[in-house]
Amino acid sequence: MYTIMAVVALTTGISTAKLSPAPTWLNDYQIAQKRVTEAGKPMAVFVGSGQEGWSKVVRDGAIDPAASKLLADKYVCLYVDTETTPGKTLAGMFQVANRALIISDRTGGSQAYSLSGTLTRAELVQTLEKYADAGREFRSTETIVRESPPVVARPVTVAQPVYQPQYYYQGPIYRPTGQT
Repeated sequence: MYTIMAVVALTTGISTAKLSPAPTWLNDYQIAQKRVTEAGKPMAVFVGSGQEGWSKVVRDGAIDPAASKLLADKYVCLYVDTETTPGKTLAGMFQVANRALIISDRTGGSQAYSLSGTLTRAELVQTLEKYADAGREFRSTETIVRESPPVVARPVTVAQPVYQPQYYYQGPIYRPTGQT
């Protein structure tokens, strides 16, 4: 009987240990900023579109369990949906396109990392591990651009040259060059 209970306990322990906690996704920048200040954790801002658009920042599928655990344990997570007006505005303020990842320092006052585009699962885990240290201050932003933000081209007006004959003095009458 004790053997069966031990097997059940070990099996249950192993299966729940494999489950990684899901990060809490906020959608309000002010609330996320407040949590950063309270928790002393950096903010991970995922910019995407639609429901669960944060997963579209990962090029080769959904966010893996290692990244989910890092996000849940070490970051305040914010999702910016570019299908909404506030999301478009905030993405524009971050100067990013449709998909992006921005990581702040632990104060939320400056950016430590900014990616416009997508990254692989391995790159995501590596980046999250690099910037997860809440006690570290970053003096500059590591910026990676893989997708350029949309740029609206302005029309260009080209002035056409106007033919103006050259005049020279020939006594009391002015005549165009080439005429006698």
